Amino acid sequence: MINGTCSGRGTCEDPNGKTRGNSHCLGNEGCTCPTGFLMNGSDCISASECVCFVTEANLFLTNGETYCNDVCTQKCSCNNNRLICEDYSCTTNAVCAVKNEVRQCYCNEGYEGDGETCVSLPYRDCQDVYDAGHRQDGVYTIMPTGWPGLPFNVTCKMENGGGWTVFQRRTDDSTSFYQNWTAYKEGFGDSRNLWLGNEKLHYLTNQSNYKLRFDITTSSGYADNAAYAEFTEFQIDSESNNYTMNKLGTHSGSGNTGKQFSTHDRDNDACDTFNCAEKHRSGWWHSNNWCSCNSDSFCSYFQYSSSCKSACTALNLNGVYNGGNGEMIFSKYNYCNVQFVEMKIRPSS
Repeated sequence: MINGTCSGRGTCEDPNGKTRGNSHCLGNEGCTCPTGFLMNGSDCISASECVCFVTEANLFLTNGETYCNDVCTQKCSCNNNRLICEDYSCTTNAVCAVKNEVRQCYCNEGYEGDGETCVSLPYRDCQDVYDAGHRQDGVYTIMPTGWPGLPFNVTCKMENGGGWTVFQRRTDDSTSFYQNWTAYKEGFGDSRNLWLGNEKLHYLTNQSNYKLRFDITTSSGYADNAAYAEFTEFQIDSESNNYTMNKLGTHSGSGNTGKQFSTHDRDNDACDTFNCAEKHRSGWWHSNNWCSCNSDSFCSYFQYSSSCKSACTALNLNGVYNGGNGEMIFSKYNYCNVQFVEMKIRPSS
């Protein structure tokens, strides 16, 4: 023990001497211990004998503090003035790192847990499926960010860059798309003909920026009867805003942007002439600027009156399917006889 100033005197309870005032000091003079020793009452003892002293790190832990070595192979904690050190290791899906000044094992992106154990998070969409190394088209289970329900199955398509989440498909007339609001909200159909559901589509398109793609086969109008269209943006609002199509990026024929979803039992088309969903036998983002009567040269084939056929939109891929005479419309009535269509999304970046 040597003489010194009281300020900065290290004790077992306060090894760095940060606590001001010391009842054992008289004036500015007092006792201090040599390097490697700390005060314990009126005695100097080896720092290693102090409660919760980590020898290899020359570090004193206060109650509740933890320490992890540089390679995350040992972790020490101080509980009730007792130092406990245990073997520690990161799982294969974690990394030893420092975050917010805390070194420990952290799970890799796409996993959650304490670093010693990490479990895979559900895929958020088919892009996550693709990024995980899957290259086969098929049905996968996903769970979008914030989705309040259970994970659900979707069809993933891996061509054209991969990672496409299918939300609509028409291949034949076995499934009616003349459904009510609840059916379109929750989804309906099977692997051949489906609507994923507006609620799912809302959560999907609001967790990131998405683009939209149509793949279409027609009975006439296109070379080889096949075509596709991609829109640079696609976002659907919540049910409280009637699943409004908030975004439909740059592409010719994007007249449905800003339109609310409409069904025969919940008319949101802003057309005061007739109910577009009823006349076109489909739920869709029907556009009031096409709410008009047209001649027989157009393929809108439900009569509004004896002298006119109703027309509400330049694009309706949920219309009645009837082979080469159906009312599924694409591109301002130029290609009416859609025989196959698939609508799908993936992140735009």
